[in-house]
Amino acid sequence: MSRALLCVLSLGTATALQTCPLNFVGNVKQFVVEQENGKNRRTVPAVERAMTAKEFYDFNSYSSHTGFEKAGTSNMFLYRDLNHPHHLSFFWIHGIDHPQGNQPESDVDALITGIPSGVTIAQSDDRTAEWDWTSSNKLGDITHNGGNIGGHWWFNQNTDGGALDGFPTNLNWEIKIQANFIRGIDTWSFHFGDGSLQQDMDMSEPVYLRPVVTSVDLGVAPYPQVAGAETFCTLVESITQEQLTYTFKWGDETPDTVVTGPAGHVTCASHDFCGPVSATCGGTAPRKVRVFVKKTGCVEMDRILADEKVDDVTCGNHEGVKVSIDKNLLTGHNVNGMDFSNNNAVLTRIPENMRDMQVHTPGTIPKGTAMTLTCCGSKNCEFIVSHYHCPPCSGKVNGGFPALLPLAGFESASCAPKWGLAEQKMVSYRVQVDAGTSLVLPETTEEATSFVIFSKIGEMADPWCQKAKKAGCGGPCPPTKCTCSI
Repeated sequence: MSRALLCVLSLGTATALQTCPLNFVGNVKQFVVEQENGKNRRTVPAVERAMTAKEFYDFNSYSSHTGFEKAGTSNMFLYRDLNHPHHLSFFWIHGIDHPQGNQPESDVDALITGIPSGVTIAQSDDRTAEWDWTSSNKLGDITHNGGNIGGHWWFNQNTDGGALDGFPTNLNWEIKIQANFIRGIDTWSFHFGDGSLQQDMDMSEPVYLRPVVTSVDLGVAPYPQVAGAETFCTLVESITQEQLTYTFKWGDETPDTVVTGPAGHVTCASHDFCGPVSATCGGTAPRKVRVFVKKTGCVEMDRILADEKVDDVTCGNHEGVKVSIDKNLLTGHNVNGMDFSNNNAVLTRIPENMRDMQVHTPGTIPKGTAMTLTCCGSKNCEFIVSHYHCPPCSGKVNGGFPALLPLAGFESASCAPKWGLAEQKMVSYRVQVDAGTSLVLPETTEEATSFVIFSKIGEMADPWCQKAKKAGCGGPCPPTKCTCSI
């Protein structure tokens, strides 16, 4: 999917769009790691790279080579493949390979319980006799069956450990990690963010690990807040690797955190929402964390890092799609046979490939309004936003969608409906939202009056809108000219 972003540059009284070489990648999901009674509690993101878990483990010479290895240290972290952002893995690595370090002779026994269904073993280091499924609740006892994971390692001058793959990010689960460090290991750490950040754990107590499931995912209210630092990270790519300025806005009346760093590197900031100045600790007040990224020559671009709303836009047992605008749920209607009245205009000439979809008619929404697209159930969903397009006058009523929708991962669609009796031109943008997740769009930068949202359950069709392509149109098939009608 194309994720090209747009910059808006002010040139006197004229406004021009040009391609901006910035691209938000990565994921904003957070996880809680802690020990008994909230000890060493941190809320953190996973480590992220653009490779599979097995590739990142880089198992050779009887050892892992992630870059986090250290002599005498047992390292744990969650890992996300940026090519598959809802694909979550768990890594546990002891020691370091020779000659990078001098790992003494070591013994570790372990047990992991509470593993959700669908999880698989991505890597055993070195073999299944040391890291495999077990039906036993005893540390170090591996039966090669059952729903727990057992570890029984002996190693010297290299690493031992393993990785698990397939943890869901939109469901509640909690794993319990127990270890008996018999010899050779004197530090137990949990890594997060760019991998250089870590939380040291008490080696005599178990570690608990779970996702932060927001109200939009499953209706689980994340309040009241618990004291402790939460870490938020973002990754922005750029064609040119210049320095970027990241501004983290916490939304709780505390000062912003400003970080400068190079493009292409995970950039993080931590915040305590129960600090002495914060106004969001306890109660049920929603909070929103955003990061604004500034590059020389471009306006700031922003991304929502946390948007935990307590509202009624939750899936429950619903299977399908939900569209909400500032908490208000929009009713969807089947396209076939509908008279699409929308304030001042009517949709006409719906392309054949859009007739199996539902349509949501928002009416007029003001500047500064956010939309949430939620995909409920077990199948992915497709959403299409179509808006009236006749420059320059349509720029006043299109919500700023041409610049905003690519920021949220939309790509241009190859055909669109026609607007009104005069069949004015519309353009469309499409996106796929993974099952059980929500996509929060950037706030509109202009009023939006002449647009509709189509939705359906299922993968995006490809190729899409065959008639337009056969007619030789690379994009929408518009009339040769348009007349401003708004």
